Amino acid sequence: MLKNYLKIAVRNLWKHKLFSLINVFGLASGLTVCLLAIAHIRGAFTYDSFHSNRDRTYRILTDVVSQTNDMHPYATSPMPLAEVLKRDYPFVEAATRVVRTYGDVSGNGRVLSLITFAVDPGFFRLFSYPLAQGRPATEPGTAVVTRQTAERFFGTADPIGKTLQQGDTGPMLITGVLAENPAPSHLRFDMLVSLAPSAQTKLPGVFYDWREYHNGYTYVLLKPGTRPEQLDNVLPSLARRVTQGLAFAHEKGYSFRTQALTRLSPSRQDLMFTTYEPQIGGLLAELGIGLITLLMAGFNYINLTLARSLGRAREVGIRKVAGALRWQVQAQFMAESVVLALLALGLAVGMLELVRPMAFVQQWMLGSMAWDAPLWAMCLGFSIVAGLLAGLIPARVLSGFEPAQVLRSQTGLRVLRGLSLRKSLIVTQFTISLVAMITLMTLMRQMNYMATADYGFRRTNVLTIPLADLPADRLAQKVEQLAGVESVGVTSDLFGAHGDTRMARRQRNAPDSTPAFTFAVGRQFLQTLQLKLVAGTDPFSSVADTSSHRVVINEEAVRKLRLGSPAEAVGQTFWFDGAELQVAGVVKDFRFTSFAWAIMPLVLRHQPGGLRYLNVAVADGATDNVRAEVAQIWKALKPYDPFAGIWYDDHLRERHTHADDTDFMGLLVGLAFSIACLGLLGMVTYSTQTRTKEVGIRKVMGAEVGQIVWLLSRGFVWLLLLAAAIALPLGFLAGHAILFHFAYHVSIGLETLGACFGVLLLLGSLTISFQTYRAALADPVKSIQTD
Repeated sequence: MLKNYLKIAVRNLWKHKLFSLINVFGLASGLTVCLLAIAHIRGAFTYDSFHSNRDRTYRILTDVVSQTNDMHPYATSPMPLAEVLKRDYPFVEAATRVVRTYGDVSGNGRVLSLITFAVDPGFFRLFSYPLAQGRPATEPGTAVVTRQTAERFFGTADPIGKTLQQGDTGPMLITGVLAENPAPSHLRFDMLVSLAPSAQTKLPGVFYDWREYHNGYTYVLLKPGTRPEQLDNVLPSLARRVTQGLAFAHEKGYSFRTQALTRLSPSRQDLMFTTYEPQIGGLLAELGIGLITLLMAGFNYINLTLARSLGRAREVGIRKVAGALRWQVQAQFMAESVVLALLALGLAVGMLELVRPMAFVQQWMLGSMAWDAPLWAMCLGFSIVAGLLAGLIPARVLSGFEPAQVLRSQTGLRVLRGLSLRKSLIVTQFTISLVAMITLMTLMRQMNYMATADYGFRRTNVLTIPLADLPADRLAQKVEQLAGVESVGVTSDLFGAHGDTRMARRQRNAPDSTPAFTFAVGRQFLQTLQLKLVAGTDPFSSVADTSSHRVVINEEAVRKLRLGSPAEAVGQTFWFDGAELQVAGVVKDFRFTSFAWAIMPLVLRHQPGGLRYLNVAVADGATDNVRAEVAQIWKALKPYDPFAGIWYDDHLRERHTHADDTDFMGLLVGLAFSIACLGLLGMVTYSTQTRTKEVGIRKVMGAEVGQIVWLLSRGFVWLLLLAAAIALPLGFLAGHAILFHFAYHVSIGLETLGACFGVLLLLGSLTISFQTYRAALADPVKSIQTD
């Protein structure tokens, strides 16, 4: 029996190739998104599964209570905590700290931006990150790197024994190369640096101050046989003991709790300063998007199946007259839907291979996910279930036809007395598609705004050159002699990124600390980027006046440090990064970080060891010549390294456009609109089939083609307008929900809503007119004779 069901199903699908193709494409589109979500969700439960001690490993979380009694959970914890746990509690076998470090890493004549962490020697005992060669970085001044990082710095040469440097921490000897992880990990890094005691003494505010709870992570390994409740029970009293007598600036206090490594991914709670584990909310959102896409495809299957029900009604009548029971007729239609779902699965696998190389998919969804047999079994089972659910309604409707009615009908049969349900499906599809388009367009406009906006510093005709290990003065002296070069400045990093933050205090031991961004700069920096001084002098204007304790701050730093007016701030001192600094000048506030943040305090100081980029201001009309001549100078000084100079404009544009992300989201919007248009095509097909004789009679009575097209189309145009009336305010709210996360953002107006509404009308009108125009051109004699 099953063989016959499948044989007839294949014949029916082959007979109606167009409808079958439309159904397969729609279901495949929905399945593609769902398969991506399923793979990502399954992968989220495999994070850190390769660590041998994962069942005994816990991360310490910090629950901070604000002055308004709001609780904010942090994934980080104070740095002294690890030592206290090891020293005072015998059931703790090991404890280690993981501290995020910032700044470009240089070595072998190259400067790269890497994800780096400083870790205690016990890190390599607690975790099981495999080494491809060498040994762990357990001694001061040592580091281990991933294989990809080693190849980026040293090519095919052996990296063991070579050195890298990050900021002013001194050279770091590479002792090992990490192998690829067997499974994803919540910690992602390109390099791990030994957390040396010398580095800790430089930053007492980070490593010895119990008030600094947001700088690093603490992990604890319990001894075998220890119940996790033992650690949970001692943490409240420990928190009370270490915070007793502490003066907090913005908090009432905090407490500690544990998070098992086995339950770290997916994250069930939104933590501040979290690591790279997937969030449960994000996974559910992905699955929701996939299910909505698949549901839209299911609407299509229902619409298109019912649209050609006129041709299947008599088939059902004959089957029932021949003795078929209703469940057998239902099984026939369900078999067709399952065959369609399996064909859609095959197409979805092909579509998945097409989107797999996309950067967004690799970085955020698949990554190193292994497509093994259990995962494929899950995808196959999901596809079959989806096919059965999609075919359930058509099977029940079509199998319910009465034989006497369908066999004597000469005028056609309406399978539904009203079309309200099917119209609502069309409205729902286009509403979802239009909301998605408005959201995507808002996001793209915001990215373009961040890429092209006025940051408050000069960004045009400024050539930025990574220095690698080339002395800044050596290159600057040669470049500033070129014709067309207006000025040359030096800096540690480029504006428009997140930057490096440290804590600033009015007094050395004052509790009222404020985070401030810092950049190391050299001579003529303010002049090159045209930063406006509102008070004081420029200590970087010449080589002679470069005292490291004289700094330039912005107006926001003056306000946060309560230094009075900009003029009053000049000459005053404050403590920053363990040193007392004097304000030499104050610059007008400008945007130097992400647009997600409001302007923050900024400290510009002279630190020759941290200079990494040369900024060259070029006169109009001389850009091509200057770049070519600078490239020649670079080749003479560094013959084996390519010239990596880039214009500041291009740097900001590349950093903020995120073309890979928008391409993937655009693909999802395109799939949603294609599914909606296919559903509308099924609706129009159904309507024109049931009104075939009416169209023929109207043409005989003298109706024009245009009149008939409008007659058949106007109901669907109203559906599109209804979808727009619902989607426009929803899209407006969705766009504002995204813009809420940016301190500086675009507005949502007619340029967004009008453009999206126009696309909706264009696609909908083309879909409607395709079928109605064909119906209007049909021979009226044949139309009237249609059974």
